[in-house]
Amino acid sequence: MANKALNIFQVRKTNWLSVQNNAKLTPETPKTPPRGVAAARICLNSQVRVRIPTCVLAAALWVLLPASAATRAVKDQTGRVVNVPESPHRLVSLAPNITEIVYALGLGDELEGDTDNCDFPPQAKLKPHVGTMVNPSLERIVALKPDLVLGTPEANRRETADQLERLGIPLYGVTANTLAGTLASIEDLGKILGRAAEARNVVAQMQARVDRVKTRIAGRPKPKVLFVVWYRPLITVGPHTFIADVMRTAGGIPIGEDLKGEWPRLSLEELLPQDPDLILFPESESFSPSKQEFQNLPGWKDLQAVKENRMFFVSETILRPGPRLVDALEELAGILHPGAAPRE
Repeated sequence: MANKALNIFQVRKTNWLSVQNNAKLTPETPKTPPRGVAAARICLNSQVRVRIPTCVLAAALWVLLPASAATRAVKDQTGRVVNVPESPHRLVSLAPNITEIVYALGLGDELEGDTDNCDFPPQAKLKPHVGTMVNPSLERIVALKPDLVLGTPEANRRETADQLERLGIPLYGVTANTLAGTLASIEDLGKILGRAAEARNVVAQMQARVDRVKTRIAGRPKPKVLFVVWYRPLITVGPHTFIADVMRTAGGIPIGEDLKGEWPRLSLEELLPQDPDLILFPESESFSPSKQEFQNLPGWKDLQAVKENRMFFVSETILRPGPRLVDALEELAGILHPGAAPRE
C-alpha cells in the first residue's frame, strides 16, 4: 500500500533550481515572455514535450488569463528569480503547508484553488482542487486564472514549475528545513502576499510557544528517538530536515544524525545497536501496521522500545512546515518529556 507520508518526503529542490541556474538569470534579465508569446512557444518548440490538450490550452491562454498586472522581480525561497505581481489576489496553493499559511495570514478568500491533499483548515477541502501535489493538473490551474501559484520543491515536480513558467504564470517557491526556517518562510510569504504585519504576528505567537517548550525541557535527559517515515524498507529522517530539527527542539536525539540525505534508508542491522528509547510513526491512513504488529516483525521485535511498547503515533502536523508545526513540537515534547511541556 502506498504511504501518504512518502509523497510528502519526495524532495526535489535541485530540480527547481537547475533550469534557472543554468540560464544564469538576473533580476534585469527577462525571464518570461508575454503570456500569448509563451503559449505559442509551447506549441512550436519541438524540444518541449507536452500533451495535445496542454498545447491547445496554452494557445488559448491569452483569452483565459487576466491581463498582466505590474510585477516585481524577486528571489523566492528556493533561490529562483520570479516575476511576482505587486498585489497578488488570485492564489493557487500546491501543498498543504502552504495552504495553511495562506489561511493563517487571513487570505482564505483569495485562495482560488488547492490540492487534493489540502485538508486544513476544513474550508480548504471546499476549494476547487487541481489534483495531487506530485501531479497537479495544468489545465485546472489555468482555469482558475491565478496571478500567483505557490509551490514547494519538497512535494511538487520540476515539470510543473517549468510549464507554469513557460505559460507566464509565476510560481513562488516556499521551502524550509528547520523550525526557525519555517518561521522565516511564513514571514517572507507574508511580505510577498501583502500581509507582512499578519505574518509577523503569526510568527511571534509561534516563537513564544517554541520558547516556552525550550524553557520547560531545559536540563532534562535527551532520549534517542527513531522517526519512521516508512518501515519496509525502513526510511527515517536525515539530520538536515525540519522534522529532525523539531525532534531536537523537543528535547530528543534523532536516530540518523550521522546518516546522509534527507530521508535515508536504515537497515535493521544498523538500527539494533542504536537501540532507540522511543519510536515515532506519522499518523496516516495508509500506515497499515498497528504498534502491536511490530512486536512480531523480525528485527523490530528485538528493539527494547518495541518490547516495552514505547511507540507513539504523532499527528501529521509534524509533516507540514507551516503554522501548526509548533503544535507538533508541543506534542512531541509531551511524549519525550511527559508533563514537561503541556500544550497551551
